[in-house]
Amino acid sequence: MGRRLSEERLLAAAGDLLVDVGPHGATVREIARRAGVNHGLVHHYFGSKEQLLRAAMIVLLEEHRAYVKAATDGGPLPRPLGLLDQQRYLRAIAHCVLDGEMELAALEATEGVSVPRSVLEYLATVRRESRPSVESKSVVAHAMAFEMGWVLLEPFIFRVLDVSDDEVAVMRRARSEEHTSELQSLRHLVCRLLLEK
Repeated sequence: MGRRLSEERLLAAAGDLLVDVGPHGATVREIARRAGVNHGLVHHYFGSKEQLLRAAMIVLLEEHRAYVKAATDGGPLPRPLGLLDQQRYLRAIAHCVLDGEMELAALEATEGVSVPRSVLEYLATVRRESRPSVESKSVVAHAMAFEMGWVLLEPFIFRVLDVSDDEVAVMRRARSEEHTSELQSLRHLVCRLLLEK
């Protein structure tokens, strides 16, 4: 097996472990076992487990951004509850946050691939803010909290509330309509601000 294939397999295995168990649960030996390579290649190709996890997280973030861009036809605002289709990204972020690895979790901002940061920058531009205001940050933070919280906790919410399989679609539609309403309010605000120019 050549270097490129070994690196790709290590990145895929590390990404899977970020999703499944988080950075603290991902061991060099398990990454190598899943990749089907000798564990010494982690250090040989990436320098450390941390550098490999960083590279794997960047791959997950780039995949997420590409998915969002394709799902919105390149538009500036993601579709409501789009994270339902992006569980790998969301689970990796959640594991990093829960493991206290905020630098790894927030890597999307420093690497310039953050969907929420793009939304914030778009809103600030429309509002003609030289820097995003606290109000703009609050709007985006609220949307993030709703989207990420709902999608991450949905199985728990449905179980605790005894939501039947027949009710799942109804509840998702209601959540999506509420979130769509919030995004439409944001779009109306953007249109109003554009008309004021």
